[in-house]
Amino acid sequence: MPLRLKFTRLFDLVVKKECFVGEMKGRGWGIDGEAWVWRRRLFAWEEEYVRECSLLLHNIVLQDSVHDTWRWALDPIPGYTVRGAYRFITTTGDMVDRSLVDDVWHRHVPSKVSLLVWRLLRDRLPTRGNLMRHGVLPSSDVLCVVGCDCIESATHLFLHCTVSAGLWVLVLNWLDISFVHDGEFQHHFLQFTKMAGMPFSTQVFFRIIWFATIWVLWRERNNRVFKNIVSSHVALIEKVKLHSFLWLKSKQVAFDYSFHDWWRHPTLCMGALL
Repeated sequence: MPLRLKFTRLFDLVVKKECFVGEMKGRGWGIDGEAWVWRRRLFAWEEEYVRECSLLLHNIVLQDSVHDTWRWALDPIPGYTVRGAYRFITTTGDMVDRSLVDDVWHRHVPSKVSLLVWRLLRDRLPTRGNLMRHGVLPSSDVLCVVGCDCIESATHLFLHCTVSAGLWVLVLNWLDISFVHDGEFQHHFLQFTKMAGMPFSTQVFFRIIWFATIWVLWRERNNRVFKNIVSSHVALIEKVKLHSFLWLKSKQVAFDYSFHDWWRHPTLCMGALL
């Protein structure tokens, strides 16, 4: 990985950004070396990055007679092959239940919402925790935007944050059901969408409500980050009711209930008499 990506913060602060590694070595890339020229005085946590970078560069041995070459780390002897790259992509990474993939893509919700859930179940959303792991955000800017003093991971953002936890309580109260939250996101998805004790015909309704809740939470997070707009829990549950109703009304031909019916008695509209 290039040093400008591994140490993004230092690259932003250094004066000479186009300096070669060989030139840095000649100037001295120790902690107090002349290779480091900053736009301002570094903070204490930024100096830790300098120590880490200096330690990394200290172990590098430059050979003037050897030209730089690209090397395929997965198989350095024969080099890069399409077959080797395909084998690596298809045999590594977290295993995802195929049933989750089938449940995500269906006609009752917009494709952008299905794509959001598809990325969420694989932890591929640009949460602050993921952005930090990829070097986009510094470690000092990864806390939840709500102010929970927790790293903004997908599980925290959609399940345990004060906003998401409060919204899930309102959703369950609206449905008049009891539900035990699971710590694993995939399990939460399966347990909610395949609600135990409910008729099979209601699963599509619970799935749509779950999708609508996730969509509302993600929109609320982005509104807080980019627009500085904060919605109350009451406003969020109303959005969940509205989105789920509109999706059902546009895709479910047999769904002939009004929004007032759906707003007051959702389980009756599902045909599930509790």
